[in-house]
Amino acid sequence: MNKWIWGGFGLTGVIFLILLLANYWPLLYIVLVPPHKAEKFESWRTENAQVQIRVEAFHECCGFVPGGYYTFSSAPIGSDKWQEIMTFRHDDPMPIRTNQVQFVNDEVAYVFMGWQFAATNDAGKSWAVWNGCVKAPELKICNYEGIRAVELSADGTGAMTIDPNPEQSPLPILRTEDFGRTWHE
Repeated sequence: MNKWIWGGFGLTGVIFLILLLANYWPLLYIVLVPPHKAEKFESWRTENAQVQIRVEAFHECCGFVPGGYYTFSSAPIGSDKWQEIMTFRHDDPMPIRTNQVQFVNDEVAYVFMGWQFAATNDAGKSWAVWNGCVKAPELKICNYEGIRAVELSADGTGAMTIDPNPEQSPLPILRTEDFGRTWHE
């Protein structure tokens, strides 16, 4: 047999490789196919006089530890033209937390999950997304409960309670003056 074709394994090695792949193909599938959204398991929608916000939860397909994808979208009232605000991936599929979507008035609204926060001050025409892992890695809030609570006012000022360490007390509070585009201690 040509060693170039069989890679020096010989016939026994090739048979072993075929049997190994036949028995462990699901593991190969997990390694080669990146995690992605699968079927939707929950959807929730809320609105005010100007904008509607939808949160959809999808099971995750593939990957080593399949979890859930959460997609936050908005659209003007009466429209079906949804724009994605942000997507958040969680290691475990969990119910949508409706308290993480808030309207301040007809123009100002915000959403948050894990370490991500997004706000609009123009009735959903544009959204500013703040990712705590990227924008403030020194805060160490890259955990699924990284942002505990948010309060935002119509004038753009607000406070965010973060949870970098469950044993820390009291929890740190960040402040904003620009509708959550930037946060500081």
